[in-house]
Amino acid sequence: MGSEMCIRDRMKLEERVAEATNDKKLKNDLIGEYQNFILAAASKVLKRSVTTSDDEYIIAMMAFGDAIDGYNENKGNFLGFAKTVIRNRIIDSIRREAKHNSVPFSALEKENSDGETIEFEIHTVDKSDLKWEIESLTEELSNFEISFFELAEVSPKSRKTKRLCFDAVNYIINNSELVDIIMNKHILPIKEITDNIKLNRKAIERHRKYIITAVIAITQDYPAIAEYFNMREV
Repeated sequence: MGSEMCIRDRMKLEERVAEATNDKKLKNDLIGEYQNFILAAASKVLKRSVTTSDDEYIIAMMAFGDAIDGYNENKGNFLGFAKTVIRNRIIDSIRREAKHNSVPFSALEKENSDGETIEFEIHTVDKSDLKWEIESLTEELSNFEISFFELAEVSPKSRKTKRLCFDAVNYIINNSELVDIIMNKHILPIKEITDNIKLNRKAIERHRKYIITAVIAITQDYPAIAEYFNMREV
């Protein structure tokens, strides 16, 4: 019964959103009604409490309005879509305002079990961007019991394995259903991958952490870290 009510409520919201695209009053009503949602979404991105007096609230509120204008049923749950729009808009604002104090990504170098130094192949990134991305991605990866700083250790070493991981990641990011499984269920859908492309199952399992991290970095707006997974030349 409760789940049926939730479905009905969500349908009502998404119907109202559709109507609000051509009704300014209804749009403003929705923004006011979901003020707490907007504040919570902004606070999560910034990792601090955001109030209505903060500039970031204005950015988030405008993003919510844009989400109303840009929403259609193909985008799934409206609130999930709105949260993504708010997140991206705030991140864009942070990047515009950040001072460009570039540092080498090699600060994340690490030795593997053979004592070899493994470098992240990124030249320079904005220091504030990198700090934000590492903190945010580290939090997301905790849902998968993955540590960001394991990446150097679990990265594929041979050209053949890099190609295998590249093929797996490329297949996943071009299949929204698989991305949703990873993000919502916190698992790597190995069977779905190996059933559709000819890849070694054991190799995929061994590099599960690397593949999951690559998919999150590429699809969830971590451009500096996503550059590390640029394997076009493998």
